[in-house]
Amino acid sequence: MQVGVVIRMLAARLERERAAALAEQTEDLGWQAGFCEGLKHAQHVIRKGS
Repeated sequence: MQVGVVIRMLAARLERERAAALAEQTEDLGWQAGFCEGLKHAQHVIRKGS
């Protein structure tokens, strides 16, 4: 399996996790926003390397 394929798979999985977290009902919107931003940052690091 090529590295590019693995990177796209990981980024897509993080996007699905982020979308699921945003759709989840919660009382703690600050935590939800921070979690989603963390996933977004992880996607950026995986795609760009920094």
